[in-house]
Amino acid sequence: MAKKKKKRQKRNTKPRRVNYNGVDKHHICWTRRSWNSGYVMELRLHPYCVVLIPRDTLHHLIHSEMKCIPPPSNRNAKTALFHLNILSQAGAISYDDPIEKRLKILIALFDCIEQPTADAFREQLRIVCEYKNPL
Repeated sequence: MAKKKKKRQKRNTKPRRVNYNGVDKHHICWTRRSWNSGYVMELRLHPYCVVLIPRDTLHHLIHSEMKCIPPPSNRNAKTALFHLNILSQAGAISYDDPIEKRLKILIALFDCIEQPTADAFREQLRIVCEYKNPL
């Protein structure tokens, strides 16, 4: 008798939420698999690091041109979270800020402490600016 093969379950198979007005939730810090624990995951999920952007244009463009954002150390992610919360309480940042301002804030937070992460945010900012201001 032949054994029936069990179908292999996919991991992370959340149903995809489709937003019919053409925008999608973009995690500025991706991929989920790289930003998956401790303060690094908290930073990825922080409301300032999640923004709605056009799905079929900008979101697709960012992910097609970049592989991922290298995660910082857990310690540096904790520092960034602390500063984001301070900036939010002081009114210096808002959850309504455009993606460009969010990226500039993240670049400033990581520029001296986690250069690969800051450089990847810079690249993402370049893509966003070129999309919004084509030559």
